[in-house]
Amino acid sequence: MKKSLNGTWQGVCFGADGSEEFTFSGTVPGCVHTDLAGSRLPADLNWRDNADLCQWIEDKDWSYSREFTLEEVPENACLVFEGLDTYAEIFLNGLHLGSVDNMFIAHRFPVESRLRVGENTLSVRFRSPVREVAGKPRRKASFGTFERIYTRRIQCTYGWDWVARFVTCGIWRDVYLESRVGFGLKDAYIYTDSIYPGGAQIVVEAEFENYQQGGVAELEIVDPEGKTVYRHSWFRREPDLKAYIDLPDARLWYPAGYGEQPLYTLRLCGREIPFGIRTVSIRQLPDAPGTAYHELCLTLKKSPSGEEYDRNEEFSGFLLLVNDQPILCKGANWVPSEPFPSAETDGKLTELLELAREAGVNMLRVWGGGIFEKQHFYEECDRLGLLVTQDFLMACGHYPDEDEAFLEALGKETEFAALALRNHPCLMWWSGDNENAVRGSDLAEEYKGRTAIHRGIGPVLGRLDPRRRFLPSSPCYGDYYASKTVGTTHNTQYLGAEIFPYIMKTEMEDYKEYFSTLLARFIAEEPTCGATCLPSLKKFMTGADIFDSDAMWQYHTKSNPALSFTLFDMQLRFAEKVLGAFTDGHDRFFKLKYCQYEWIRVSMENIRRNRGFINGIVYWMWNDCWAASSGWSFVDYYCLPKASFYSFKRCAGQLLASIEKKDGFRIHLCNDSPEERSVDVKVFVLGGGTVWEGQCSLKPWDTSVAVELPEDILPAGGLLLCQAQSGELHDRAFWRAGNLPLSPCAVAWERKENAVTVRTEGYVHAVELEGEYIFSDNYFSLLPGETRTVTLRPARDAQSDELAVRGYTL
Repeated sequence: MKKSLNGTWQGVCFGADGSEEFTFSGTVPGCVHTDLAGSRLPADLNWRDNADLCQWIEDKDWSYSREFTLEEVPENACLVFEGLDTYAEIFLNGLHLGSVDNMFIAHRFPVESRLRVGENTLSVRFRSPVREVAGKPRRKASFGTFERIYTRRIQCTYGWDWVARFVTCGIWRDVYLESRVGFGLKDAYIYTDSIYPGGAQIVVEAEFENYQQGGVAELEIVDPEGKTVYRHSWFRREPDLKAYIDLPDARLWYPAGYGEQPLYTLRLCGREIPFGIRTVSIRQLPDAPGTAYHELCLTLKKSPSGEEYDRNEEFSGFLLLVNDQPILCKGANWVPSEPFPSAETDGKLTELLELAREAGVNMLRVWGGGIFEKQHFYEECDRLGLLVTQDFLMACGHYPDEDEAFLEALGKETEFAALALRNHPCLMWWSGDNENAVRGSDLAEEYKGRTAIHRGIGPVLGRLDPRRRFLPSSPCYGDYYASKTVGTTHNTQYLGAEIFPYIMKTEMEDYKEYFSTLLARFIAEEPTCGATCLPSLKKFMTGADIFDSDAMWQYHTKSNPALSFTLFDMQLRFAEKVLGAFTDGHDRFFKLKYCQYEWIRVSMENIRRNRGFINGIVYWMWNDCWAASSGWSFVDYYCLPKASFYSFKRCAGQLLASIEKKDGFRIHLCNDSPEERSVDVKVFVLGGGTVWEGQCSLKPWDTSVAVELPEDILPAGGLLLCQAQSGELHDRAFWRAGNLPLSPCAVAWERKENAVTVRTEGYVHAVELEGEYIFSDNYFSLLPGETRTVTLRPARDAQSDELAVRGYTL
C-alpha cells in the first residue's frame, strides 16, 4: 500500500528570532523559491538580475504542514520522504519523528503507532542551511561560499561559474505513507557474469524482507519483446538468494553507435526491474619506452600544465570496453537541468537526452556538484544507449572528512545511490568526487578527499556494487591526479595555468596548433564557451542588453572568483582574436556563438585523429542549470541547441575528415562504425584546382592518414578543403593559415513547411539558421553555386515560428 502525500501544503516563513513572518500556499514536491515565485518573488528568476531579489530566502526558517485522513491505520506503516532539503525536524500529530540533515537520500520513519484513524497532521520544520553552519571554521571552497562544504545538499546553487546563488528549502521529492506486509523483495542486484557463444550468464542477488515465516520467491526473466525466457521459484526462509541464470541467444546492450539497447525485465515477488546484458572493463595498458605513445607523453609533460601536474615516469592508456568492444567515448558533463531540482520534469530530461543522442553523444558524466538524478534520467540513458559515469556529490572543495559524522553521511549516500542505480546498464563507473583529489596520487599519504574516498565511499561500494569500477576521483590515477599521461584528466584544470593565459595574452594566430597540444589519455572535462541563441536570450534579456551593453552578459555568464578577469571577458577576447574585430553588436553576437563551434571543431578533430592514444573526451558541459547568456553548455536552459551542438554533431559523426598541417598537410579520415568503408576523397583549393583525388579504404573504427601533401599546394591566404563521401555519409573539412576572420554575406533561402533550402553564388563559410527549432544541420559551409536543404522541427515549448538565415564568409 502506498498513499501519496504530495500536493498542496501550508507554508510558513519564520524570522531569525523564530517569529512567524508570513504564510503561503506551498506545493510538494517543491521548494520555497518556486512556491513564492509570482508573489513575494518575481515570477521569472531568470529575467535580467531578478536572481538578486531572492537572496533573503536563505537566511529564514520555513515550515510545511498538511492534514490527511485515514479510514484505518496501515500495518507496518512507514512515512517516506524521498527528498528533504535539508536541515529539518519532522512532526506527526504533534510528536517528533526525527531530524534530517541530508538532501541526497530518502528518509523513512516507522509511524504505525503515531497514526490515527481520521484526521492526521504532518509538519516539517526547516532551518536555514546558511545559519545552520555559520559558526563552523571556514574551509576552502573554489566556488560559492564555505557553507556548502559542511552541508549535504546540492553544491552548485551556492553559486558557480554558470548558475546564480539559489539556496532554498523544501520537500523536493515525493512523500508518501507505505505499508509492506508479508514476505517480499527488499532489493535485487542483477549483473552479467559472462558472455559466451550462444548466450550469457546473469546473476541475481536478492534480499528479502519479512522472510522469517517463509515464502515463495517467484523469479521470471522477460525479454525485450515481452516473452518469458526464464522462470523458477524457490521457497525461502532465509534473508537472501543468489541465482545463476543462463540465457540462450542473449541480446547484448551496447552504447549508442555500437549496437542496440535491448532491455530485459526481472520479475521477482511482484517487483519489476529492467536491466541490460553487457560486460564493462577499463583497460590501462602501459606504454612501452620508445613507442609513439610514450614519446608523445614525454612531449605532453613539457607543456605548462604538464610541468605543474605531471610527475609520471611511466605512462598508460585508459580505454573503456563494453562487451569487449573498445569504445571511443564522445560526451559531455551533465548538471541539474533546473536550479531547483524539484522543478525537473521527465519531459525536459527526455528532451535533453534525446538531443544528446541526436548529436552523437554516447557518454554523460553526472557531475559531483549536482544531485543523484531521478530514476527517469537513468532509464532514458538505458533506452538511448548513453553511457553514464556518476560522481559522488562533492566538488571543488576541502570537505570535513576527518569528521566521523561526515563519513557516516557519505556512507548513507553511497548506499542510497548504489541500491538505486546499480542495475542500470548505462552506468559505467563511479567517481569519488569532482576535483577534490587533484594533486593527490596513489602514493600520497594525504590529499583532499582521501579519507572520504577510502573510508566513506569505497567500503560501501565494495559491499553493494563490487562488479563496477570505482575511480577514486575525477580526475584520477597517476602522479598527480589530473596528469595527462595516466588515467583521466580535466583540461578545465589547466584553464588558469595554460589555456586562459594563451587566450588573454597572445594573438591566437596559432590557435589550431595550440589546441592540438591539449591531448591526454581520457579527458573527463574539456572546456568550451559560447553564446546562447537569440530566441533564448530574448526570454531573459532585452534587445538593448543583447546588442548594446555588457551588463546582463556578465551577470548571466557568471565567473570564477579566482580569475583577474571574467569568463565573458575571456570569451570576447577569444571571439575577436579568432574571428576578427567586432563591427557592431550583431557581429559581436554572431562571433560569440561561432567561437564555440570553432573551439569544438578544432579540439574534437584533434581527438578523432589521435584515437588510440586518447579514448574519450567529455566536454564541459551538455546542459544548463539556469539561463546562461554565454556559458559552457551545448544546449541552453530552454533546450535550444547552441552552435557547439552542431559542431559536436559533425565531429562525432561516423565519417569525419580533418586536415592537419604537419610537415605539409595530412588528410585524416575517421570511420566510427562497424563497417569497412570505401571513401571518395577530393582535396582542393578554393578558387583554385584539385590537388588530390582518390579513393581510400577505412577499416571499422579506423582512423588513418589518407594522403600527405606538400605545403606549397596552398598559396598564401588560401583555403584548403577536403570532401569525403561514402554512400550517404559525407563530410567537409578545411584548413586556413592563421585566424578565421568572418563577415556577413548574402545567401538565398526558401522555406517549405519543415524544410529550408539555402543557396549561394559565392563561398559561404558558415550558414546560420536561427529560430526556436532543432535543425538537422547548422553553421555549415556552402561552395559557390551549392544548395543545401535542412530539415527543422519546433523546439520544446517553442513560442514563435520566426526563422532567420544568415551567411558569413572569409
